[in-house]
Amino acid sequence: MFTEDLVAKFSGLTVKDQSGHPIETASPSVDPNHKRQLVVPIANPLPPGTYDVDWHAVSVDTHRVTGHFSFKVGQ
Repeated sequence: MFTEDLVAKFSGLTVKDQSGHPIETASPSVDPNHKRQLVVPIANPLPPGTYDVDWHAVSVDTHRVTGHFSFKVGQ
């Protein structure tokens, strides 16, 4: 969650599998009940493996932030 409301139009992320192939995602949106939370649905269930996420978010005050994290999907 962020400290300012987000602008989905200028925010998003890229998910890549452990081989570096991009994972299909839907368009980002802002949770209508929590406008500081970005929602980016993944198009298909992820198979087990490690994934990297590079994200960027722009708040209503036009501040842009970026980051990276990894996660694993188990069997």
